[in-house]
Amino acid sequence: MQDAFAVALERWPRDGTPDNPAAWIVRTARNRAIDRLRRERRYAEKLRELELLAGGDAGAHFDDMTSIPDDRLRPFFTCCHPALAMEARVALTLRTLRGLSTSEVARAFLVSERAMA
Repeated sequence: MQDAFAVALERWPRDGTPDNPAAWIVRTARNRAIDRLRRERRYAEKLRELELLAGGDAGAHFDDMTSIPDDRLRPFFTCCHPALAMEARVALTLRTLRGLSTSEVARAFLVSERAMA
């Protein structure tokens, strides 16, 4: 019901109060509940699919998201560090993660290879 009242506070000033506000609140709450149940069911289905693909208990891996078992994401986070300029981030990502040569990255940026290096 809280979600329905929050939606009402957002929409009613903009769209006007409905003819039957109580029915509108109940209908909105019902729709929100149905959406939540569908979302939870879909999440459970996807988790089961991941468990089958992983060949084990994939749910255990998702419960503990504080550690990543390998270093596959480390280069991505390094290349996209906010301390770097956006151009440097893109160039590093293309070079490190995509495997482009310095000359290929320089051509993409329309600069000389020496300037890119």
